[in-house]
Amino acid sequence: MKAYTDGACRVSNPGQTSCAWVIAITSNEDDMLYFKEAGSRYLGPELHTNNYAEYQGLLDLLKYAVKHKIMGLDIYCDSKLVVNQVNDVWDVNNQELVPLWVLAYALRIRGGHTLQHIHGHSGDPGNEYVDRLCNEALDKEGIGK
Repeated sequence: MKAYTDGACRVSNPGQTSCAWVIAITSNEDDMLYFKEAGSRYLGPELHTNNYAEYQGLLDLLKYAVKHKIMGLDIYCDSKLVVNQVNDVWDVNNQELVPLWVLAYALRIRGGHTLQHIHGHSGDPGNEYVDRLCNEALDKEGIGK
């Protein structure tokens, strides 16, 4: 199964943030991507960085996978920082992100999930969907662009 995660930050960075995730399946009949389960949330009113929001989207997905005993997700994220840190390619230099990295890394390994970078706003239906969920969470709170 494929899954996508995203985080959004508005007004400034740090700013008002949200995150989202979706689990998708591809139909063998028509090769279409169908969204099976999804979640999103507003992360405020505290101000956070975009990187924090991206990590929260991934963590929400990974925690959902643990709770529902879902293993082996192919996860796509448009944050190079999160993907490279959680794949243990890049060091985590921001101390605020260390606990998020530790948990995300452990849950990824424990679940046998893969994590890959995908270019944001490139027309991928899964990435576009989680981006929309993030924006809807911020819109619901009345936070302008």
